[in-house]
Amino acid sequence: MTKQNDPAFETAETLAQLFGPLSLTMLNDTELSPVWRVSFVANFFTGPIYAEVMDRFGLSRPDFVILFSLSHQDGLVARDICRVTGLPKNSISRAVTELEAKHLIGRNTDVSDKRVKPLHLTDAGRTLLAKIVPLFADRQAAMFAPLTSEEVEEFDRLIGKITFAMPSWVQPD
Repeated sequence: MTKQNDPAFETAETLAQLFGPLSLTMLNDTELSPVWRVSFVANFFTGPIYAEVMDRFGLSRPDFVILFSLSHQDGLVARDICRVTGLPKNSISRAVTELEAKHLIGRNTDVSDKRVKPLHLTDAGRTLLAKIVPLFADRQAAMFAPLTSEEVEEFDRLIGKITFAMPSWVQPD
């Protein structure tokens, strides 16, 4: 098979046309190519989806991650969300205030420590989140489309292995 008939070559050509020829060098030919690929995919996954969420629903990335986090565990405080997302405290604090003003989340007062204000998702927040999560699921499906189901499982296993090894090389703020 010649280079011109190779599907991977055609895909690389398309990638270079879309993102510039330097993208191929950065993705394939540097000592940081593996981590560059992770960042590249993450940026082009998250950038467009968060722009769509902002356009359609008026929610920023911190807004979404707060709603999504609270959908999995009510009673979190802003510090908990910062730790689980890696987003800065000022971004989360601002988003908490905005989401509360929109009645998408509420704050309670902790009975044992009046300074602590646990957050909870309101019914309006749950309803809105139910409209947004499918957009992420569809984008994830599109991202995984070139992979077989076995490859998706292997990718998940490998990224999980890297993720769960993070305590050896990163400390949360």
